[in-house]
Amino acid sequence: MESILLCRTLDLPISFYFLSGGHVEHGESARTSLLRKLMEETGAECKIKRFLGCLEYSFELRSSSICYNHEYNFIFDVESESLKIEKQIPQLEAHIELIWVPLHQLSEIDFRAEPLREFVPEWLKTPVSDVFRSVMI
Repeated sequence: MESILLCRTLDLPISFYFLSGGHVEHGESARTSLLRKLMEETGAECKIKRFLGCLEYSFELRSSSICYNHEYNFIFDVESESLKIEKQIPQLEAHIELIWVPLHQLSEIDFRAEPLREFVPEWLKTPVSDVFRSVMI
């Protein structure tokens, strides 16, 4: 994999890039949540290839009355027949733009959470079987 599909903010004073995904809803697994968010954001059916890694991350918000400053990022390698670099990706949500970014450019853009700039390319190179399991009650 030489490029990664990222979201770019369109509705904030500062534009930055981040991985597609979001909050896990009640009763969802991390995998189910990711596939739902990818469908909402891209309109594409996706398949999870493998779990890559987890980043526990804390940060300071600069001017927000809501303080979400501790998060867990579960990162998966995903594929889709309809999400190809050469194809135009429809913009289904007004607040984000989906854009393919070469992996070697992650260190040059405002990609958040910042440690993922280093970890994602490293995790993609690591030959790992599917090590993540989820059992939802």
